[in-house]
Amino acid sequence: MAPLSLVASGLLLVALVAPVGGYDVLADWAGWALVVAALRRLPRASATRQRPVLVGLAVTAGLLSALLWFPLLHEALADVDPAIAWALSLPALLVTVLLAHELAAAAAGAHDPAPRRRWHLVRTVAVLVAVLPVLVYGAGLDQLEPLAFVLADLLILTVIVMLLVDARRPWAGGTPRDFGRSAARTARDS
Repeated sequence: MAPLSLVASGLLLVALVAPVGGYDVLADWAGWALVVAALRRLPRASATRQRPVLVGLAVTAGLLSALLWFPLLHEALADVDPAIAWALSLPALLVTVLLAHELAAAAAGAHDPAPRRRWHLVRTVAVLVAVLPVLVYGAGLDQLEPLAFVLADLLILTVIVMLLVDARRPWAGGTPRDFGRSAARTARDS
């Protein structure tokens, strides 16, 4: 499977929620484990100096989500200041910012302007999503709260779709034969 497809699969696990007995069956920490594994598989040729930071932030987001997977901690967090929940979401948002930056740089290095522009736009929106809660909770601009939630939801969905769209591109570590074949058949044909 192409690395970006694996990142998209991990982020889909993070985005979806299936609560059973207070636990999320689609555990976010499992999604982050997929993301970390996929980030390590991205091609070295397109790597920037940000790659170790990106992996470290993904590990941090995974560890935080593992702690918050337990109902006792998750429910306690719901009862405190929403700014704390925002602060705990920052590593995940920073993963999106740095991943978009990394992919834009890789696309630019491969002289692929359309994905470069798209990933720059995603990076900008991710920064906006990270900053909006400061305005909502810190500056008291409550009327921006719905916008913050809608943008956050649209951001992760957009990132998942864009990862799948760009997964086959050579600069992203993909090949055309990564799709439509089983892993066993791909390994046998190699």
